[in-house]
Amino acid sequence: MTTRARPRLPPLEDRISFLVHRINAQLQRVCNPRFDELEIDLVTSRMLVAILERGPMSLGEIVRTMALPQSTISHQVKRLEALGYLARSTAPEDSRIILSALTPRGREVARAANALSRSVTDALLEAIGSEEVETVRAALRRMDRALAAMAPAARGVRPRRRDRQEPAPPPPALAPADSVPRREDRP
Repeated sequence: MTTRARPRLPPLEDRISFLVHRINAQLQRVCNPRFDELEIDLVTSRMLVAILERGPMSLGEIVRTMALPQSTISHQVKRLEALGYLARSTAPEDSRIILSALTPRGREVARAANALSRSVTDALLEAIGSEEVETVRAALRRMDRALAAMAPAARGVRPRRRDRQEPAPPPPALAPADSVPRREDRP
């Protein structure tokens, strides 16, 4: 039985996780200044667009859609409600479920956010090229599923609050210096 050697870890700026981080940071730099007058940010704009597309959503549905902690989503829902963008009500089929729905003003803001998303999407599609869009989208979905499977809740482990977390295990032994390409050795 032969085992394949793991590929060398690329420099930070070439790692997929870092590139995703940079893309999100760029999205925030492009979008958040435009959202300032609406008193929202990129995350809350996405929540509003999700509700615009799907209709009233429960807190749990928003948490699953956004892949963020319930406390974060709960805080944002309350903030959006205070801004007059969301109204909460009980679900007709189960009074234990609270639904968040767009108000008329919230619908306007969600449409504005969706329009900005359209222009950003157009720019990204132009950068990627129409022939590669589905390949990129499929790869991103696979990455999302892989990371979701790594999350503590997916493994049946309840995440601990940060101030109560046990110390992280020690990092693996560092690679020899000659296995990490130096800046001057990279093309």
